[in-house]
Amino acid sequence: MSHAKHSLEVGVEDLQYHLDEKEYSNSVFEDTDPCCGIIGQSRAMSAVELGLEIKSRGYNIFVTGLSGTGRTTAVKLLLEGAQDREEPSLKDICFVNNFKMAESPRVLYFQAGEGRKFKKAIGYIIDSLVTVIPKIFSGENYRERRQRIIKEFEARQKDLFKDFETKLKEKGFVLVQLQFGSAVRPDLQPVVNGEAVALHELEKTVEEEKMTPEEFDKIRVEYEELYKELQATSSGSQKISGKLEDELHKLDTSIVVPLINDKIETLKNIYDDPKTQNYLVDLNEILIEKLDVFRPSSEEDDSDRNGSTRVRGFFSQFTVNLLVDNGGVRKRPIIVEDFPTYKNLFGTIERVYEQPTGWHSDFTRIGSGSILKANGGYLVINAIDLFRDPHVWPTLKRTLRTGRLSISTIDSFPMGGTGLKPEPVNLDVKVILIGEGRVYDTLFRADDEFKKVFKIKAEFDSVMENDHSGIGQYTQFVKKITSEDNLPPFNHSGLAAVAEYGVKLSGRRDRLSTRFTNIADLVRESAWLAGKEGKTEVDREAVKKTRVMQINRVNLIETKIQEMYERDIYLIDVTGHKVGMINGLSVYDLGEYAFGRPTRITASLSPGADGVINIEREAAMSGRTHDKGILILSGFMRYRFGRKRPLVFSASLCFEQSYAGVDGDSASSTEIYALLSALSGKPINQALAVTGSVNQKGEIQPIGGVNEKIEGYFDVCMIDGLTGEQGVLIPIQNKQDLMLKDEVVNAVKAGKFHIYAVKHIDEGLELLTGISAGEMNDDGSFPEGSINYLSDKKLEELAETWREYLTYRGR
Repeated sequence: MSHAKHSLEVGVEDLQYHLDEKEYSNSVFEDTDPCCGIIGQSRAMSAVELGLEIKSRGYNIFVTGLSGTGRTTAVKLLLEGAQDREEPSLKDICFVNNFKMAESPRVLYFQAGEGRKFKKAIGYIIDSLVTVIPKIFSGENYRERRQRIIKEFEARQKDLFKDFETKLKEKGFVLVQLQFGSAVRPDLQPVVNGEAVALHELEKTVEEEKMTPEEFDKIRVEYEELYKELQATSSGSQKISGKLEDELHKLDTSIVVPLINDKIETLKNIYDDPKTQNYLVDLNEILIEKLDVFRPSSEEDDSDRNGSTRVRGFFSQFTVNLLVDNGGVRKRPIIVEDFPTYKNLFGTIERVYEQPTGWHSDFTRIGSGSILKANGGYLVINAIDLFRDPHVWPTLKRTLRTGRLSISTIDSFPMGGTGLKPEPVNLDVKVILIGEGRVYDTLFRADDEFKKVFKIKAEFDSVMENDHSGIGQYTQFVKKITSEDNLPPFNHSGLAAVAEYGVKLSGRRDRLSTRFTNIADLVRESAWLAGKEGKTEVDREAVKKTRVMQINRVNLIETKIQEMYERDIYLIDVTGHKVGMINGLSVYDLGEYAFGRPTRITASLSPGADGVINIEREAAMSGRTHDKGILILSGFMRYRFGRKRPLVFSASLCFEQSYAGVDGDSASSTEIYALLSALSGKPINQALAVTGSVNQKGEIQPIGGVNEKIEGYFDVCMIDGLTGEQGVLIPIQNKQDLMLKDEVVNAVKAGKFHIYAVKHIDEGLELLTGISAGEMNDDGSFPEGSINYLSDKKLEELAETWREYLTYRGR
């Protein structure tokens, strides 16, 4: 047995990974060129480049990968490269008033820089008209011509009424103005005894016999005839007034309209876009239609006539709202939106409160968001941030699908919406989302539209090949950080230590981690420590001390748990032998730091037909993967002991002092060992801890976190000191992943601690119990005295006991 035990023990040379410093023998750090690209992400880079080069709609990019793998940096570098390769065709975007439907402002597009000029030109026209036209209307020449026209038509009206008034006098009538509410109506009244009397008053005189009916009838007939003539005269007066208005309009047109037409025509010759032409035509018409707004009122003084507030307020509707100004922009814009709320991303329509109209808005209140600022270029967003506002994701999908942005306001404003519905803006923007793989997977499965608008997935790997090329790229990365931050150089041992940390971070000896945020932090902090210690270059010792410092900053929970083992709050035996009890190993993952610790696993038996009971599952503290591990354990038991008969027994398995739930199948082999110990009655050596999953055939399978688990058990063993018996059983496949800390390696080298690599349950049984597992014979039996033989016999006893109990109960 000792020979077999020795053959399974992992040698000291396999416990750590050390980079051969000869890798750096042909290079000098000072002569190394800093890296200028992205390291180890050729697959993802190709995908991003494809998405950038295909201009068809829907070829937006979703970049996935672990944080710190260079996703954002890579995207920025590629976008900057695309900027340099492509000539930008950028547009300025303006909103202007829709004179026919003010609630639907128009959008105009201009070549980069032309929007600013157009806005300035419109402003110049309005300012000049506001200044010049009132002066024209106030000028002596215009006033004299206008007065002549007015006098001429007033004379016509006087002549028209002069003959009628003569006739009235002859007939004994006068023209009066009667008040009806706020209105005034002309009427006729007969003159009796030198006084004008209303017709209805004369009727009373007839009743009083002061006037004969014949006299009244004569007056009434004359009144009706004269009133018809009054209506005809008034109609003629109105026609004269209408002709007066026409003549005055002709005067204004002859003097002012050419000025307006000339200024608008100048712009039409410059801007030939149909939408802009249509806007200028409408602008021209509305300016001519509203000429009276230029006319100074009689109450205004001369200074106010030159630019009255009334006129300027009216013409604010002709301003140009320049939303996107690309004047001076020579490259496609790259916009990184760190806070993608609905307003920040898609723009808004602001409201203002003014008396007496209350809350209102207009086209000048339309504001742009980052998606408009990125038009013609690229917009980069952290994917998870899109879902903090429920309106953002649906709007983004719709915008990318249609290629048009409808600016609106979505909020809890108490007075409702703005009433504006601006014309949608045409978009040409490439959106790059950066997020974790689980976000991409969720969207891909749950949202059918997602795959239509994000056709490119660029997946950043967390590891790269650990070869000569990879080591060289690591050296270039270190050189880049030291150059940018003006840090001391790294010697060969320091570079090797950084690369070894990259290997350990990857979890595999043949890989290097691409989580360069972590690598950069290690480089900077190691350089700081070396400088503090007065070193001119960074060596291995500085890097190792820095790693200890980094761990100490985040391992408070680990320290507290270690104290609980020291105070025997967590019960673990690391010496002696016990039946149905074993030390399993688990990993606590805190996100930025992970560590391992042992957990006592126990098994108990009784007659019954319940099979294997998972106490964690019964307490709703077991994850699905752990549940699967228990089912595999049951399958193993049937495969090994259930070929000749059904298995009839009850066994419960428990992770003792586990209060936060259990998941994963890395303890499935450990649970089998505890169960077989309980069945066979043979104790397990408590000095040994176990990790490894198992299949139904009893083959040990690899697990994660092997280094953390070994180091965690080692720390617990160190509480009372090593006896030379303690050690850990790991899957043989994980042997190549061992990168243990120096304390563990030194203990193994001194024979105080042991690592065993096993590939089958039977190997582990023999190590744990010191007794042969027993290979199954052709007839299904096992060698007498072996663990399997004893377990098989115990199962027979339990079944017989259960059968006898059922027979007794049935009597």
